[in-house]
This record gives sequence, C-alpha cells and structure tokens, in this order.
Amino acid sequence: MIQKPRDYDTAQSYDSDFSRLPAGGYVVDIKRMEEATASTGKQMVIVSFDIAEGEYKDYFARQYKNDKSREITSGRTAKWRGVYYTFPLTSEGLTNPSFKGIMTCIENSNYGFHVQWPLNFDLFKGKKLGLLFREEEYVANDGTVKVSVKPCSARSVECIQSGEFNTPSRKKLENVPANASAPSASGASGQSVYSTQEFVPTTVEDDELPF
Repeated sequence: MIQKPRDYDTAQSYDSDFSRLPAGGYVVDIKRMEEATASTGKQMVIVSFDIAEGEYKDYFARQYKNDKSREITSGRTAKWRGVYYTFPLTSEGLTNPSFKGIMTCIENSNYGFHVQWPLNFDLFKGKKLGLLFREEEYVANDGTVKVSVKPCSARSVECIQSGEFNTPSRKKLENVPANASAPSASGASGQSVYSTQEFVPTTVEDDELPF
C-alpha cells in the first residue's frame, strides 16, 4: 500500500502544462514567412520562428512536440506557437514603421542579406532576428485574468546578444470585465497562474515539425 509522502502537500504538481517563456529579448531563427489576410481584410505577414540560442533554444519546437503528443487526450490540434504578426501598410497605405523595423533588423542581423522587392519569402527562411517578448494580460474562459508572453517588437541580433535592450513592461487589460478576477502572481496553492516548470531542452527532429 502506498503511503502519503511527508512532503506531498507542499510538493510541486506537474500537470503536463508547458513552461512559460520569460519576458525579455531572444535571438530567433525564422522558420517560415508568408503573406496572409487578417480578419479585417488587411494584408499581413506571418513570421514563424523558434528560439535560436541560449537556455530556451528550440523552445517552440519542443512545445509543438509536447502538444502533438497530447492531441488525442486534450482534444486540441497542435499549432506552432512561435508566431509574430506584422502589417506592411498603415491605414493610409504607407509603410508601417513596425514592418520596416523587422525588415531592417533582419538585414542588420544577417551579413550580406538585403530585402528585395517584390518579397520572396523563401529567402527569409533560416535568417536570424532579435525579438522582444512582453507579458500580456488576458481573460481566460473561466473568468480569471491570466498572463501570456508574446513577441512585441523586433531588434537586431547584436542588440539582443549585447543585452542593450529594456524588457518591455506588461501589457495590462484596459477594460477588465466586472466578473473577472484580478491578475495574481500565485493561486491558492501558491502556484503561478501560468506554468513556471523548468524548461529542459530536448532534440526535435525536423520531420516532426510543420514546416
């Protein structure tokens, strides 16, 4: 008969949720770039990427593999989550500074590479880029305010590697529903509202990825 371990009540619970990527700056490897149309009808560019170096290298490949293995039990189709969206044009039909920024950062991060027009997205695959990630609040289905981490702006690889950047502040909800709970650093059990389990790098074969 299995007896209750003496530290059971205070032990960390592992429920297979994936670890949260900390906010900050990361060097990423572009896996794919493609043109798409937003729900508003606006032209946009989708950049799929993964962390290229450091402690969280291959973070999104590992996350995808984890989600893929749980498709049947979770009932959710695995999706690549390392994605950055940018809109080439402003509402006036002029160059969007954010889009120009990411193009410039790609040029500055890859020696000898220059953006050519019209864009051939195949040429961007495998190029390096720096991205800043920030925490963003959102209201979950259960009404609680939780925190996710998303890319918010581009930087050069040199900028990230030198540490010459400021981690963006958290993006807070402007209009929190009346029935939503306030964001909290921990729940009743002392666990974070987002997973903080240790990230353990693993090898993911290319044929396991959606590219």
